[in-house]
Amino acid sequence: MSRSNLIGITERTDPTANLNWRSWVKEGKPAILITKRPDILVSMIDNKDNIIVHCTITGLGNTLVEPHIPPPWSGPLDGYHSLCRKLGKDKVVLRIDPIIPNMEPLMLSLEDLTKEAEGRIRISFMDLYPHVQARFNRAGIKLPYTEFHAPFKDRYRIWKELGEPEVCSEPGLPSIPCISEEDCKVLRVTPSTRRKEQRYLCNCLANKTELLPNSPKCLYGCLYCYWKDGI
Repeated sequence: MSRSNLIGITERTDPTANLNWRSWVKEGKPAILITKRPDILVSMIDNKDNIIVHCTITGLGNTLVEPHIPPPWSGPLDGYHSLCRKLGKDKVVLRIDPIIPNMEPLMLSLEDLTKEAEGRIRISFMDLYPHVQARFNRAGIKLPYTEFHAPFKDRYRIWKELGEPEVCSEPGLPSIPCISEEDCKVLRVTPSTRRKEQRYLCNCLANKTELLPNSPKCLYGCLYCYWKDGI
């Protein structure tokens, strides 16, 4: 199978909903798949040596915030552990993304969620875009902050309480990109320099390439989605 110095990633929609990534993976090219439904994805994966999976489990499943995601213990966590067994712990990341500080109710606390981790943990915090705030307002949910970024004191406190996990694009906290030198090492890819065109605070390497087309509408309807027309 051929190798590629590019690492494909599925940021635009869930890989369980759009299967365009499968041809890339089948050719033996390295990929990072980001999914909210690891319990579904696990049966879709055949190749094992060229994939890292980010399992996005926030503790907000089965609430108004994530209306079409099952609660963590009703599928997603089982899928996460199944992927750890199938791929190896170094190729599966528990991704708590995003965290909304002081947000209630959580179906599973952040501390209990991190206790499930078998390997790496990545976190981020909700960016409060105007369209995101409008969705919360329509749902009748009062948000604990009104600034674009959650207050630094809350972000820092949570980061420390969770054991200083990997953080994605958060001002004031050490940023570990979703395609990093560690990922290149695991996937046996030579790391490149930082990408020239990317959003502020994103430190992803230029090895990164998107595998999926823009998705105008997501299946899951999460209120925090940064895509303006995502739900």
